[in-house]
Amino acid sequence: MTDTIYFLGWSSELVYGALIVLSVLCIFMLLLLMAGMRKQQQRDREAMQKLEEKNREIVALKDSFIANMTHEIRTPLNAIVGFATMIIDIDDLDPESKAMCRKEINDNKEHLLQLVSDLFDYSCIESNTLEYVDEDTDIMALIDETCMRENGLNHAEGVEARVVERIQGCRLRIDKKRFTQVMANLVHNALKFTQQGSVSVGARRLDNGSFYFYVADTGCGMDEEGRRAIFDRFVKMNKNIKGTGLGLSISKAIVEHYGGGIGVESKKGEGSTFYFTLPATLLFKEYGKF
Repeated sequence: MTDTIYFLGWSSELVYGALIVLSVLCIFMLLLLMAGMRKQQQRDREAMQKLEEKNREIVALKDSFIANMTHEIRTPLNAIVGFATMIIDIDDLDPESKAMCRKEINDNKEHLLQLVSDLFDYSCIESNTLEYVDEDTDIMALIDETCMRENGLNHAEGVEARVVERIQGCRLRIDKKRFTQVMANLVHNALKFTQQGSVSVGARRLDNGSFYFYVADTGCGMDEEGRRAIFDRFVKMNKNIKGTGLGLSISKAIVEHYGGGIGVESKKGEGSTFYFTLPATLLFKEYGKF
């Protein structure tokens, strides 16, 4: 007969049984822990792969951006230098040719300034240091001025931006420069991509009190993929047309700063309608008036 040994009141059989159960539980917990570690390692690997892919995309985007900017900046500089040289070196250049050279110099100067301005604004947006000076602003007057100025620049003959819908007496407390920047970007792009037809600009008050602004053109339009990506940084629908690919992303940042939204409706070959909204809270109210 086997003697039973007792430990702390437990028989040896119970102690051995408890140890076996405890060992099984420890092994089971260890297996669970190892499985969890393997899953976490897999998740870490996947996250690392995604991060590496994202980094590669960013590097490719930066490389493309640098290459594009090098070309964009070199082009107007070469034009300015070339036409200025013509005016200086050719003594008997006729007045019409001189006027053409001056116009090319001026247009390329404006393009170069716009490139630098876009890059500066983008840098400020990225560092959250873009300045806003809000003041009482006659919105329709700014829209009229913007259309008049953009109509005076190079675009297809017979195409011009016309204000077709107005909000009478619309005054908002907003930064004049930033609002003009958004509107000018939309009008400029519409004129640039419209070879025939028209560009219609308008503003209206929505039922919820917010303000709705739009620029509709009869230009080339874009497909669904382009429509979804158009407000991303460095996106250009046509690589052969001048621009940084930053204008719309800057416009988006400005509109969202004021609590509004921006979007586009478009079909390939049927034109586009870019629009943005601003909240009713921006309505300017004189002191003492309700």
